[in-house]
Amino acid sequence: MGERIRGRKGVALRRARLEAEPLCRMCKAEGVTRRSTVPDHIIPLAQGGEDVDENIRCLCEEHHDQVTREEFGYRERPEFGADGWPVPPGGGRKSFGRRGGNRR
Repeated sequence: MGERIRGRKGVALRRARLEAEPLCRMCKAEGVTRRSTVPDHIIPLAQGGEDVDENIRCLCEEHHDQVTREEFGYRERPEFGADGWPVPPGGGRKSFGRRGGNRR
């Protein structure tokens, strides 16, 4: 596992990397202009990557979260309403049972 640079040196390095690449690389590829806020390791430290400039791309927080989920196999967990039923993506409510009580 690669070693992360920490402390004052790490803070200065993070600042320098964000100044060198001020726009999110993935947004730019999509034709969107958005400020980068996170220096991302292309090959994660946990997977043997190194904390060197050649292994860094600066991303916005949304793209960094997306890439991290993909790299480490995270998946979206379903949301549940107060009634215990799953809430469909987008927050809309669907009826999962009979309506109107005990109709026959």
